[in-house]
This record gives sequence, C-alpha cells and structure tokens, in this order.
Amino acid sequence: MDFTLSEELAMVREMARDFVTNELLPIEREVMVREGQVGGQRGAPIPREKYAALKKKAIDQGLWAMTAPESLGGGGLSALGACLVAEELGKTFVPFDFGDVPPLLFDANAEQQEKFLAPTIAGEKECALALREPGMDGAAEFKTRAARDGDHWILNGVKFADEADVYLVLAETDAGATCFIVEGVAAAHGILRLENVTVPASNVLGQIGQAFELGKKYANARWVRAAARKVGVATRLLEMSAQYARDWKALGQPLAVRPSVQRYLAEMATDVDAARWLVYRAACEIDEGKDAQESARRAHLFAAEMVRRALDRTIQIYGGPVHADDVPMLRIYRDDLDKKTTEQVLNLQRLQVAEGLMSQ
Repeated sequence: MDFTLSEELAMVREMARDFVTNELLPIEREVMVREGQVGGQRGAPIPREKYAALKKKAIDQGLWAMTAPESLGGGGLSALGACLVAEELGKTFVPFDFGDVPPLLFDANAEQQEKFLAPTIAGEKECALALREPGMDGAAEFKTRAARDGDHWILNGVKFADEADVYLVLAETDAGATCFIVEGVAAAHGILRLENVTVPASNVLGQIGQAFELGKKYANARWVRAAARKVGVATRLLEMSAQYARDWKALGQPLAVRPSVQRYLAEMATDVDAARWLVYRAACEIDEGKDAQESARRAHLFAAEMVRRALDRTIQIYGGPVHADDVPMLRIYRDDLDKKTTEQVLNLQRLQVAEGLMSQ
C-alpha cells in the first residue's frame, strides 16, 4: 500500500496546517480566558465575530465542508485527505472544524436537503448533532422523548450540543430512536434543553425508529477521522514535551539528558507513528472501496489508547499534573475528562475487534 501523498493532498494538508498555525493557535489563550468566564465550561465557543471571520477565510480558501460528498455540493475530500485535515485540527483545542456536516444529514430527503443540507454545506447555516445526554452511562434508551401530536412531534429532554442554527436530535419514540431536525432552539454552554419543543412531522430525518441507520455508510470514515484527530492531539503533546525537555533545566542540566525522559519521548514518538500509519491504512482502504470496518475500529481503538499514554507521559515529563489554567496541556486533559463514556466506547470496539477475529 503506497502512502505517498499526491500533490493535491499535500496541498490540502499544508493549507489546513497554515490555517491552524496562523488562525487558531494564536487565539488559544483567548478561548481559555472565555472558559474561565463561564466557570471552566469545556468547549467555550470562539467569539461570534471572530468565528465569522474564521469561517469566511475557510470558505474563501475552499476549506469549508470539504468532507461532504461532492454529489451533495460538498468538497468530496477523500478519506485520507479528511484524515490529514483532522490531524492538523487535533493540534489545537480551539473548537473550529471547517464545517464538518453530521453525516446523518446526508440521508435527508430532497426537501430536507434543499432546506437544511444545502445551506449547511454553503456555510449559511450551522448544524450540530445532539446525541449524548447527561447521565447517559451507556443506557439502551435516550431519556429525551418525542410524542406524536397530529402533524407534529413534541420533544422533551436535555442533550449535549454545540451552538448551531439547526440540531439533529435523537429521541425515543414508541417505535424506537428517531432523528428530528430541530430549529428555533439554542444550546447554551454545551447544553441543549428541549421543553415541549414542537417539531413538524416533515422534519423527521429518515424513518421513525430507525435513527441508527442514518449515515451508516459514512461511519467507518468518521471513526478513522476521529482517530486522526487524536494523532494530532498526541503530536501536539509530543512537541510540547520535547520542547519542555530541551528548555527546562534541573541541577544545571536539561531534562532531555535524563534516561527516563528520553524513554518517554521515544515511546510517544513511536506510538504516534504507529497510530498514524494505522489511520492512513484504514483511510486508504476506504478510498479503494474496501470494507474497512476492521481497520477503522483498530485504528480508532489504538489512537484513543495512544493519546492517553501520551498524556500520562507528558505529565511525567512536566513533573506532575499541571494546574495552571493557561497551560494548553491542562486544556487537552480536560477534553479527556469524560473517561467513563470514552471507556464504554472503547470496550465496545475491543469486543467488536475480538468478534471479528473469532469469525475468521
């Protein structure tokens, strides 16, 4: 398998890298300050004026909605290309993603595509997925409920969601989990509250009770892209650790001369490379039209565990947990605080990988 990047993909990666370096990294401190103003809330948004300016630059550079299918008006970027972009975005915690459209919306009917999908891909609307709920703990059903009322549905519940104009809300009905396109509500500090929200029946996405069938053909690519972003996070941790080891001195010598620090850095670098090649292999299989399910699961599983090891080793190199609020490492650590949910996902993937081996 040849991982040599084409000239086009190399250019896309360079454009994404330049955008992250020149536009996102410089505003990290500002984002952290905003988080402090909202009580340390993870995922504090970029100021709206700044976000609008960043969005316009991304659109002007052709970086917006790159991963949406070309047939639906998106950039049609390959799975490998999408991973290259995700890896660059992983190097910053600033919440900006070049207009990553939830793939569930790709299964919208013609009317919904015109009303919701096309404006989202064009950057005229923001669409966010409202899937997870507080205290979900791997429950089989959503606590958010939807009840039929003539030509409408009434939704009640609480979801985690980013700020957006349109939300794809998964809720329980008598027929099972159903996806609703919801307008006229707004998330605040990462929480979307639905209190007797009325949604027209025409805004049901897909079939009633079949929410988990939506966007399934894009699932492997999404897992691989998520893994690529974790590679980016670990790369940032490795860069920070190496710089700290070079610059910080103890007893007149830089930390970099210590065998334990050298071992941590070597292990991190090897881990990052291994995860990156697992990601690239899975992405290439997807682009070749192969069934990449096993490769995608393994890539995500390894990358998720790898980034935890990278965080632990970074903390060791820094000499213990970093408590200063303006240190990016702590911000990266906060992103991984929801370990219970993460571990549930990883346990499921471990089971799936094992089942795949047993079925051979």
